[in-house]
Amino acid sequence: MRRETELDAVRGIAALIVMFFHFWLIVPDGWKTHAYVTHMMGVSLTPEMLFHFTPLRLLVSGSGAVGLFFVLSGYVLSLSVARQRMTSYGRFIVRRIFRIYLPFAIVVLFSAALLPLVKTAPLHGVSDWFANEPWSVYPTEQVVAGHLLMIGTIPLISLDNPMWSLIIEMRVSLIFPILFILMEKYRNETLACVTAAYFCSSIFLNRLGENPPTTFMHSVIFTFEYLPLFVVGILFYQFRDRISGFYGSTRPVIRNVIMPLAVLLLGTPTIGPENAVGIMKNLIWIVCTTIGSVSMICIAINNEKIRSFLQKSHMQGLGHISYSLYLSHMVVLLVMAYTLLDHMSLWRWGALSLPVCVMVAAVCFWFVESPCMRAGYWLTRRRYLKPELAGLSGWSNAGKFANHE
Repeated sequence: MRRETELDAVRGIAALIVMFFHFWLIVPDGWKTHAYVTHMMGVSLTPEMLFHFTPLRLLVSGSGAVGLFFVLSGYVLSLSVARQRMTSYGRFIVRRIFRIYLPFAIVVLFSAALLPLVKTAPLHGVSDWFANEPWSVYPTEQVVAGHLLMIGTIPLISLDNPMWSLIIEMRVSLIFPILFILMEKYRNETLACVTAAYFCSSIFLNRLGENPPTTFMHSVIFTFEYLPLFVVGILFYQFRDRISGFYGSTRPVIRNVIMPLAVLLLGTPTIGPENAVGIMKNLIWIVCTTIGSVSMICIAINNEKIRSFLQKSHMQGLGHISYSLYLSHMVVLLVMAYTLLDHMSLWRWGALSLPVCVMVAAVCFWFVESPCMRAGYWLTRRRYLKPELAGLSGWSNAGKFANHE
């Protein structure tokens, strides 16, 4: 089976969108709602309107990008498990720990070390969210331990706010091989159970009105609100040949118009389950994210022009550093904000901070992420088999295949 390297670039694009989303959150709320952009059809457009009710929404749709990450993870992990034939659950878990958790732990420790050195005065000229939530607590031993244990509650994600999704990724990884087998043998029953778990968790947390979960147990329940997206990835793996055949046999209007429009559903103007916005809105969000993610993956794999673009070296490079970019960009933004915003405008700061985030991600990839992956492969390799028989090449490809795998 061809290694679908174009999905590396899809993850890279999604990581960039998350970074743009956080920069959008940094912009002062008053500017978003009152700054004049243009006048069209009798309506004065503000940045808030443009980035909330037009296709530009996709550029700052952090929740949609995270949903795409989860669907891609389900698909890519299915490829990995299928290659390995589930010869060792322990090998799978060890490699996931080295792939996801160790780089995460290193970045969190860096963030904890930098906070007392850099945060010497309050931030001004930024949104209330950026001034008050990231780095909101001093990194005591208990706070750092809570981050490293992936408790998943406020304020135990403040050292690196994107970590909430990595907590979900890690938890689902622990059960993914079992979930994959159940989907292979008892698909209908498993889908029914996952759907029931989704609705039960959504109803429970919304009735509590928690935003986000306030206890570890509620954080675990919260994980089930995102489990369907991983299952969609498994379904895409199981029906990938039929999906490709359907794409190839459809009318040009569907391939060239309807499916690209479906991708825009990733920018659905809701904020996802992580903010407990309501059961119906959560359901609309997950349905739209599913359709948008499947359309995006299908186009990336089957559209020759898009696939060729995504396989270009610069797009592949972005894909390789995508996990490091996702993991480190908020820490970089915080350091640069506390050191530079008093000396330059927000827009000059933003123009400087975005390329710096990419450069730091490249350094993180080469000196943190890549060594952790190699260590995981080394610890779990089968010395008595040739690499190709042990499946190492498959796992290595999977490691490059997507930023969480």
